[in-house]
Formats: sequence, structure tokens, C-alpha cells
Amino acid sequence: MTREIDYDIAIIGCGAAGTAAALAAAEKAKEQDHQLKIAIIERADFDNRGGNSRWTAAYMRMENIDQPAPNFKEDMMAFSDNFSDRQYIETLYDQAGPTLRWVESKGVGFDYLPTMFLTSAKPRLLPVGGGRALIDTLSLRARALGVEIIYEATAWNLSLDEEGAVDGLKIRIKGGSSIDLSVSTVILASGGFQGSQEMMAQYIGRDAHKIPPVAEGGLFNKGEGIRMAMQLGAKGSGQWDAFHAEPVDPRSKREEAGVMTYPYAILVDQNGNRFVDEGASTIDEQYEAVARKIFYELPNHIAYMITDQKLYDIPNYEEALQTEQPPVTGETIEELAEKLDIPAETLAKTVSEFNAAVQPGEFLWNKKDGKKAVGIEPPKSNWSVPIDQGPYIAYPIICCNVFTNGGLATDIHGRVLSNDNEAIPGLYAAGEMTGLYYGKYPGGTSVLRGLVFGKRSGEHAVEYISSNVKSYS
Repeated sequence: MTREIDYDIAIIGCGAAGTAAALAAAEKAKEQDHQLKIAIIERADFDNRGGNSRWTAAYMRMENIDQPAPNFKEDMMAFSDNFSDRQYIETLYDQAGPTLRWVESKGVGFDYLPTMFLTSAKPRLLPVGGGRALIDTLSLRARALGVEIIYEATAWNLSLDEEGAVDGLKIRIKGGSSIDLSVSTVILASGGFQGSQEMMAQYIGRDAHKIPPVAEGGLFNKGEGIRMAMQLGAKGSGQWDAFHAEPVDPRSKREEAGVMTYPYAILVDQNGNRFVDEGASTIDEQYEAVARKIFYELPNHIAYMITDQKLYDIPNYEEALQTEQPPVTGETIEELAEKLDIPAETLAKTVSEFNAAVQPGEFLWNKKDGKKAVGIEPPKSNWSVPIDQGPYIAYPIICCNVFTNGGLATDIHGRVLSNDNEAIPGLYAAGEMTGLYYGKYPGGTSVLRGLVFGKRSGEHAVEYISSNVKSYS
């Protein structure tokens, strides 16, 4: 019996993964001469569409557009203590270059633009125009192929037919009404759960509601896509009690207001004490651990970067200070401490002891220079220079949530897996709502995997429909 359907493919989310899935599906359908009804369901309005993707610079761990960075696979596995899915990572590695070439062919340029990492262990390729260029370009191309985009609509429930295949989707539209859609496949691409205080508390823990998302787009990521799938028996993956963290200025209203100059300074807590080796490694390899330490270990979940006028001698320092807020300044360390509500005597002692511990050597801002501070706890391994040239400056720093790590398990085609490791027919997922990361985040891989597995999900969904004649109206 033929079933009347509303959409052959419904894609939940209009970010990088969702728009890649929609365009890839539309192109595959056209190539196979199938007249498929494809729609993107997006919670936000047009001006705020795209979740995290809209706001990110979209760093990519690529040596060039065709070649992932050295040790790509090895790093991803090592950073996760070998908990990540090796086959998924190998597919990501193999398809990264071809996928970026596909994106480039749609009109997105790529270049090595300035980043907020003044020192970097791995190269970072960027799309010109950032994540917004990705979603604008891919969605426009998808629309040209007939993909519909439904704004201000939230998917909240999935249903299966008598054989366990996806056949229905409930969406709640602006105003509160709910609509039942008959669908053949659903591709979930609606991000993680950093916008849900309840899920953050459930998985991340106490005070998790105090961790702001890195950009306002994260507030739209409330985890319904993950929960819908898990109610159908989907398997979870990734480290549920962890998130990708970044140190930002809490005063800033900007997205991703990173404070990445602290390796050239010292970091102190609210009591005026140092708590970390600020120069342990290049900034791209250490900032996440520092941000997490600030949240999990420090009083009031806040730290302060303390430095002096020598900061302004560092080339391109502005790129590493993504906040629009000015520094807190003081003619003396004691005046600075008073403005920060830090015990002045303690901060003065911390700075004095640090200055005395600085060893001779050449300061090299753009690579690890071995210029140490020793005989203090903790020591500092690189970029140690005395803080003695006023006016003194400070930036407050808190931990923000770039994305959550826990999500759905998928295979290399983007099919959502059950707890028995069987693909749930007609259900796909891509992007930050899929669980991959454990432990340390391998920078520059999140948007990349969203594009790769968004594209693969869209293409495979068309193949699924092609072999399932019941889905045609």
C-alpha cells in the first residue's frame, strides 16, 4: 500500500551539518532523477538560524584543503584515550579533503586567515566568512534545488512504523501548535544540549547552569534531537559529563570572546594566587584544560589574567583578545587588585615572587621559547617575562561551553545506531549532536566532521529511500 508522505527527508537543524545534508541529498536525488520532498526544520528565525555554526570561525585541522594535518587520526585517538570510534575517524580523515572541495565548488573560499592562536601546534584552515558563509552558501544552493526551510519550528517527537522504521515527526511551531508530519527519513543535526539547563545539570553536574555557551546560537541547542532518538532506543556515545571549553571574558557580549593572551602573562584566582603553568604548551593545545580548571577548581569559577604594558609589544596580540571590553588597569599592582576585588597583599606577593623566578633567555612570542620561571609553584615553562611595566592590566576569564561531548552513536554513513549496534531504519544524525569526543578535544575537527557526515548522511538517506519503495507517495 502506498503511503502519503509530507517529506521524504526531514532535516532537523540549519547549521553546517544540516545544510550539508540537505544539499547533498538534493544533489543525489537529482542525479538519480528522483523527485524527493526535502525540508529543513529550524528552531530559530531566519536571522538567527544555524545554531553554533552561525557564529563560529570554523577552524579546520587541515594542512591544506586536500590534506588533514599531520597525525590527524593518531591525535584524535590519543586525545580520547582510544575511546573514540576509529572507523569514524578514519572516514573523517579520508573524506575531509573531498568534502571541502565539494563545499568550495559551491562558492565557499578557504584560506589561512589570522586566528586567535598566536602559537599553534597544528595548522588551521578557515572558510572565508566563517560558519555563516557555510550555512548561507549551502542553504542557498539547497533552496535552488527545491529544499524547503521551515523556520521557528521545533521537532520534539519521532515515531516508527510496525517494522521499526522512522515514519513520523512531530514539530511545534511558533505559537505552540504541534503538527504531525509523515516522513520517510529524518536527519538529526540540531546540535548538543548546552542550551538546556536541565540536561547540563543531568550530565555535566553541579553549577553547570553557570557555564554560558560560547555564542548565543548555543542557546538554541536544547537537546531534543538527542532525546527523541534515545527514546527510540538509540545508543549514546561520547563523554557525556564533558564539554569543549574555552576561556572567555565574562563582560563581553561578543560570540567566542576568547582571552588567549594569558601564556604571556600570569593567571590568578580570586584570592590572588597562581594555579596553573600558563606556558605549558602552545595556546591551541592547552586552553581547554585551563578553561575547565577555572570552572571546576577555582572560587566563583573565575580567573584573572595579570600582565603589563609589554603585552602591547606582541605582534597581532589583538587577534588573541577577542573581547571588545577594555582591560582593567591600575598604576600599581595594589590598585589593580583593589579594582578586581583581590587581596592586594597577596597579588603583590604573587607578582613579586613570579618576577624573581623568571629566568634569563630570549622571549619569542610565536613559538615555545623555553623562557621559564622556576622555584615557584606552579612553575611556568615558556614565555616568562617580569610584570613590572605599569600601568598594569587585567582581564577576567571564565569558562564557556563551545559544545557538549555526549550525543548519539552513528556509523560511517551517519545512520543512528541502537544499543545493539544496529542502524535504526530511516534515522540519521550528524554534527555536534553525535557523540565522538572524550578527554581532550582535537581542535579544528568539529565543523569539519559536521560537513563530512552531514554530506554522507544526506547521500545515504537518498539511497535508503531508493531501496524502500514504500516511502514514495
